[in-house]
Amino acid sequence: MEDDHITSHFTRRDLSLLAQSSPKSALRVITLIDYDCFYAQCESVRLGISSDVPLGVQQWEAIIALNYPARANGLARGISVEEARVKCPNLILQHVPTWREGCASWAYRPVSTIMPGTDKAALGPYRLESRKGLELIKSTLPHSPPQKIEKASVDEMYLDLSAQVHSILLQRYPALLDVESSSKDEMLPLPRTSVLNWHADAVFGADAEDDHFDWDDIALNIGSEIVDNIRREIFKHMRYTCSAGIARNKMLAKLASGYNKPNHQTVILRRGTREFLSTHKFTKIRGLGGLLGTQISEKFNTKMVSELLAIPLSQMKEEMGLEVGAWVFNVIRGEEQSEVNPRMHVQSMLSAKTFVPKIVSIDQAAKWLRIFVADLLGRLDELGSENHRISPTIITLNHHIEGRFGPTRSKQTSVPSSTLITEKMLFNLALGLLTQIVAEEKSWPCRSISLRIAGFQSAPKSNTLISSYFMTNDQFTSLGLSKTSKEDSRKQQTVESLPRVY
Repeated sequence: MEDDHITSHFTRRDLSLLAQSSPKSALRVITLIDYDCFYAQCESVRLGISSDVPLGVQQWEAIIALNYPARANGLARGISVEEARVKCPNLILQHVPTWREGCASWAYRPVSTIMPGTDKAALGPYRLESRKGLELIKSTLPHSPPQKIEKASVDEMYLDLSAQVHSILLQRYPALLDVESSSKDEMLPLPRTSVLNWHADAVFGADAEDDHFDWDDIALNIGSEIVDNIRREIFKHMRYTCSAGIARNKMLAKLASGYNKPNHQTVILRRGTREFLSTHKFTKIRGLGGLLGTQISEKFNTKMVSELLAIPLSQMKEEMGLEVGAWVFNVIRGEEQSEVNPRMHVQSMLSAKTFVPKIVSIDQAAKWLRIFVADLLGRLDELGSENHRISPTIITLNHHIEGRFGPTRSKQTSVPSSTLITEKMLFNLALGLLTQIVAEEKSWPCRSISLRIAGFQSAPKSNTLISSYFMTNDQFTSLGLSKTSKEDSRKQQTVESLPRVY
């Protein structure tokens, strides 16, 4: 227990900013929750297969997802089905569901019947499971204060827990309620806590020689408790394991989530940040990959954060430029303030198909246009169920005689803003564009067609997307959804954050 006169490093202003979920709060609490081998888990649970049995998810003749037992047998994503069976004879394989020419919905089908010429890979069930997980997280967290959740991908979610942590702090430490008579710049008293249950498998900084816990430690400790409960609820209700990182910003939370997979969570305290980052290549940090990462590596002859930390700020600015140098200097020290943004900024959505063999008529193409429209409407509906109601203003059709690298002809038109967006309306627009292309010059045989919607604008709630009937009640039942949930069941991930499927 500390003497009364010893104070915290944090002020009442920091506490106030925490309540506002401000990225400027030094007490901020951010987590990234990441499903372990998500596609493989979805199939293991759906099929009732034990999690210790090697399982892979197949798309055509390649493996796109593997669980950890399969990886332990030396398998890696991208290998062929043939190679996978040689390395792991007891591997269970499940082909992704497919849309099929002439069918109104995707379905799981016997592998022997699936062919690239008649089927298009569908990721619908994984997006639906992702939506169910998001709904479960929302129901697990208190609704007040407002939740801040950013769906980073189909299997990853950032949560800004700052406001929730602030509420719990005030409940557990009522002395913090006395803010009216104090200056915002007044330092807080140190918390009277000497032992913490971290609810985590790894905590960087907890074993530091300075054993004084401050309010940033307490905040992250509460955040770890919240995340542990969320992960338990997901496993209880959905049988999926998740890994998680808890830290003071998105960058650290992202790295921490992948530190000790599967089914673990890691906390990065402020005083443990250097220790944690020193174990990483700086190219793992968002923004430091690609061209910039290559430039840094060449200039300083290293890829490790630990070696880059020795570079003084003046040299970093000299070598990389004032603005970029200062940013790199700070980010490798764990300083980053990007917000958890619930909004999804979608620029366009694409649905496409490569035909093997080529298609030879507009009638064949029309069957695929219906599938493209159903696919795109489903994705729009997913966003709508997450309260991101948007409508496209432009629809574009691309026609490829020899595939994506051959001659391409495109036509686009406006989507009427005052009309209800339905399958029939979008299909008629797409068919009209194809008819224009076909009328102009020779178009058959055709290797590939794609349909893109773009120019999104906010849609009124009354502008409902008529797309739910593209999934049968049997499909909804198999995914644990009721008929009443069918109309609002599209809270899934947009095309930009999913593997592109042809």
